[in-house]
Amino acid sequence: MKANGNEKISLWQLFILITIFAIGTAVVVGAGEEARQDLWIAEIIAATMGVIIVWSYFQLISFADQKNLYEMLYFAFGKILGTVMCIIYALYFFYIASRNIRDFGELMKITILPITPMEVIVISMMLPVLYTVYLGLEVLARVTEIISPYIIGILVIVGLFLFFSDGLQFTHLLPILGDGFGPVFQALFPTLLTFPYGEVIVFTVIMTATTRFSHVGKVGAAAVAVSGLLITYANIIQVAALGVDLKTRTLFPLMTAAREIMLMEFIERVDILVVFILMCGVFIKVSVFFYAGLKGLEYVFSIPFKKYIIPIGLLIPFFAVLNSVNIVEHFEEGLVIVPYLLHLPLQFGVPVLLFCIIWMKKRKEKSVSGGIAS
Repeated sequence: MKANGNEKISLWQLFILITIFAIGTAVVVGAGEEARQDLWIAEIIAATMGVIIVWSYFQLISFADQKNLYEMLYFAFGKILGTVMCIIYALYFFYIASRNIRDFGELMKITILPITPMEVIVISMMLPVLYTVYLGLEVLARVTEIISPYIIGILVIVGLFLFFSDGLQFTHLLPILGDGFGPVFQALFPTLLTFPYGEVIVFTVIMTATTRFSHVGKVGAAAVAVSGLLITYANIIQVAALGVDLKTRTLFPLMTAAREIMLMEFIERVDILVVFILMCGVFIKVSVFFYAGLKGLEYVFSIPFKKYIIPIGLLIPFFAVLNSVNIVEHFEEGLVIVPYLLHLPLQFGVPVLLFCIIWMKKRKEKSVSGGIAS
């Protein structure tokens, strides 16, 4: 049973999906503050490693004869343990989806809906996700194509507005590596490595649904490179506009930077554009995670994924609210605890183990077939 069914997307659609997915919340939510003014250096290194990561995922799928993540888990670990691992990955994707929904809810509470209950915000965000995922992967890819120019365009415009408003002080980026490479490494591992580039493991469920799989590696690498440049651009804007001290104290630094825009005594208070970026980015990321998790349940239980959309879709906003008591706990859990307990093992540990097991199984099969032939 193929986890992607008959759904197919083009290489361009995969490129846009990965790009917007990686940008998602990364350009808005502060991360990697340990690097201070050298955050842009840490991000460039992380993006370079991200290209290697997505290329490695492609090579793993190719080595496993184009099996997607769930099929590889079954093949490598067997029926019982493979089922357990498939369910773990599905739950992992659902959990990350709930965290992204909470990111959006917290930003909305801070900016334009301070009185509205968190439950109302996250449920309202989940409704279009449910509808889009119900329509399938092809529709999700088309929606991303429509949204992507607005996300990228607004991000570029915010930087230009800050520049022409004299809101960027590039001296804030100095001294370069003033504290050595240590702070850069602290920011890089594990935070910037796992968020957002390690999260691209979710596309091991989707890569096999492309029209020309042989080009997926190059497309994925290009998408991660482009997203890395855009995230680096956003980081430079934030540090140059706010300075290191203010940026590290701000939960949503890009939004705070956007509030510094005052152009021609007319264009100001454009932070609502940053809210739009996060809203669209969260919508795409949650949809991708939600879809991948549902396909895991479909693969394990042989029931069409659309049957799970309503029950699982109701649980995600529920756990988004229960994940943490307040925004400080939410960010501490996401940037300190989750990378070590979930991201590193599931994004890197299990794929390496999969490669080793599949390599040994293939070697054994080859030796057996060679013995029979002789």
